[in-house]
Order: sequence, then C-alpha cells, then structure tokens
Amino acid sequence: MGLRERKKRATRRALQGAAVRLTLERGLEKVTVEEIAAEADVSARTFFNYFATKEDALIGDAPISPDEADREEFIMGGPTGDFSEDLVHLLINSLAGPGDLTAHRAEAAQRKALLDREPQLLPVFLGRLHSAEQGLATAVAQRSGAPEDDFRSQVIAGAAMSVTRHTLKRVPYGDAGDIEAARALFRKAFVNLGEAFGPTD
Repeated sequence: MGLRERKKRATRRALQGAAVRLTLERGLEKVTVEEIAAEADVSARTFFNYFATKEDALIGDAPISPDEADREEFIMGGPTGDFSEDLVHLLINSLAGPGDLTAHRAEAAQRKALLDREPQLLPVFLGRLHSAEQGLATAVAQRSGAPEDDFRSQVIAGAAMSVTRHTLKRVPYGDAGDIEAARALFRKAFVNLGEAFGPTD
C-alpha cells in the first residue's frame, strides 16, 4: 500500500473514531459533522470526501470487505486455485495486515456500545452487513460461473461472514501472530462446516 493510500486510510479511521467517541459522549443528535471533522483535525469538506453523513461515519467500515484487487484475483481462480484456501485468503486480506485484529475488536466493542445507545443506527449497520454478504456471494458466483442469485453462492457467503465474526472472537491478542492465528482458525472452521454438513456415507 502506497503512502497516499495509507494517509487516506488513516484519515478515514480518524474520522470514524472521532464520530464514535463524540456520539458515545453526547448522543447522536448533539454531534455535528463539523465537530467530528474538528476532532479528527480535518475540515468538514474533507469529512464529505470520505462519508456522506455522520451515520455513515459512525458505522464506518463495518463489516470488513475485501478490496477490489483481492476480489478480482479470487474471481479469476487465484491465488492458489483451491476454493477454500482462496476464500480464506480473501477474508484474511480484508483485515488489512498484522496488528489490525486488535484494533478491529476494539472498534467492534465500541460499535456495540454505540448501537446499544443509538438503536436507530441498527438498520444502517444491517444494511451494510447485507451489502457485504451479497458482494461476497456475487464474487463466489462469478468464480464458479453461476448466476448472480445462485443459492449455493449465497449460502457460502453467509457461512463465511458468520465464520469471520466467530473467528475474530477467538484469535489471541497480539501483533504479528494475529493474522496467522486467524488464518488457521478460518481453515478449521470451514473444515468443521464440511464435516458437519457433508455427506455421511
């Protein structure tokens, strides 16, 4: 990732963090876009380069979604050619890099507190979750040459999203080891699903 992209990601995360902090302190109705931007040390105009509304900033990048390059690689049959391994690779790369799992879990805990306090944000979050799942289902369908509304692809995507959520709860805290621990747990979870629902004869 280049310097410019790292700076953009840092600004986006700063705005998200500021939005959540201020809303938890004051309540959604008492926080303005201008205050969020000032807290993140940017202009209101910069805020709108990243988010359309303060509600968008509050939900942020949840749930995690793969970037376009990784998604295209998966659709084209890479990087290994093995579907399960490539799906794990796609999901792991969505986490961005070593050390990010700890930050993600801290953000998830904050987001839960936010949704408890401001339940009107729940439809926005659920809509984002649905969009991410549908995007993954479309990628799975495109890889296999199935129709976009393929039921099998949708089931795989739903299971993958659930595996992601449960796996992140079990990864030990740390830095460099986070990603490899998550990768191993993803693999184990998919094997467990295959054992539970695969043919019994």
